Amino acid sequence: MSQGMLHKLIDVLMNSFRAVGSPIGPAEIERIAIMVHRVMSFQSRQFHTLEHVFGFLEGADAEIALAAVFHDLIYFQVDEGLPSGVAELVMPYLEIQDNAVRLKSDVPESDTCYHSLRKLFGFEPGQRLLPFTGLNEFLSALVMKKTIGDFLLPGTCLSVAVCIEASRPFRGRDARGLGVGEALEAAIGRLVVENSIAVDEAELHATVARGIAFANRDVHDFALADPGQFLSNTWKLLPESNAPLRRKGAFSVREYREALEKMLGFFRILVPEDVFHSYRGSPDAESMARLGEAARRNLLYAQVYMQAKLLAVGVLEAIAGISGGDAPMALFMGDVPHLEADMETIETYLPVQPSPPWLDTSNAVFRLLKDGRLDESSFDLKNSPLALFLYCRLKPGEWAERALASEQFFSGKLDAGGYLLGFESGVRAEVIRACMRMAPTRRIPLEAWLDRHH
Repeated sequence: MSQGMLHKLIDVLMNSFRAVGSPIGPAEIERIAIMVHRVMSFQSRQFHTLEHVFGFLEGADAEIALAAVFHDLIYFQVDEGLPSGVAELVMPYLEIQDNAVRLKSDVPESDTCYHSLRKLFGFEPGQRLLPFTGLNEFLSALVMKKTIGDFLLPGTCLSVAVCIEASRPFRGRDARGLGVGEALEAAIGRLVVENSIAVDEAELHATVARGIAFANRDVHDFALADPGQFLSNTWKLLPESNAPLRRKGAFSVREYREALEKMLGFFRILVPEDVFHSYRGSPDAESMARLGEAARRNLLYAQVYMQAKLLAVGVLEAIAGISGGDAPMALFMGDVPHLEADMETIETYLPVQPSPPWLDTSNAVFRLLKDGRLDESSFDLKNSPLALFLYCRLKPGEWAERALASEQFFSGKLDAGGYLLGFESGVRAEVIRACMRMAPTRRIPLEAWLDRHH
């Protein structure tokens, strides 16, 4: 019989504290587990959940297990602030105004718990903390220290904090030319001396190595062999970072497009070599090359897939624009089916197209569009019927040209009508007629537009 999330979390904490010889009692463990369970069960979370935490546990030692429990506890932009129950632990150190988070500059030096952590992260008093440069990891580590620091030996607490710091993702070498592991080693060395922590050189190296292994485990999706699984997991980030998508079918075409644009922009700027890290030869050069190549491959497939999705949503946004303005995605695409329900979608009204001779049907992007991502989504179809239709109807050169035109349309350099007129007349007519069937309230203006331009 499987355990519930809360009971599994309690077991993880009990086993971890027992392994490090902590004197913590069962009532305190229960209180901590309830707090973590409540925060990480927020409806806004779909990726950074307890399932993600439990993904670290196979073969994990106690320090890694404790770091897994706490490393994503704070997600400021996803939870829309600091959750009650943890806010009071970190607010004495913060100034928050209009969602801008700064460290206070007047925290007494006697607060070694705070200042040692600040130095480990390389932050300065008064510094503004940003979501992608350590805001969430730092506050999560601070909650960890405030919550369980008194029940851990200093070296153990430091090791857990190092794992959380190392999980700050997608960092290259710093201004001194140091990699993530080497920079951590230097920071820990200074803290060990300043705070008289009993950690010898071998333990210091083991602490950094554990942190780098933890960080690589946190981003292991980038090394998945199946781009479909990579995108299935990545797709869960969309509603976390785009609040409108949490409304399921009620978000608009434009809101959906803006979410996809942000993700495509992220994929484009991400450097594959900055995803995984090596420290003192682990992982070795050959393994790092394989990891980097896997990340590069998944990012490439993801970008083409996102361009295909954006091309389709661009057509819908333009059709909405010529027929009355932005509207819910569900108006044109239909609702997301649940439990294999037989539900009307735009696919019902698009003509079935045989695969053209120029199309490689074994291509991963084609498979993703046709068969769908591997997991269900709370807000989106697994497969992409309109994107697949366009992928099959447009020759590669046309598809690339239309994908570029989509970006011009989104940036306002091309109006909705001009964007649609760039498609071959038969293609645009087939999509518009399918939208007329899905959205009868838009039939009259769409028929009039077709009459003028067909």
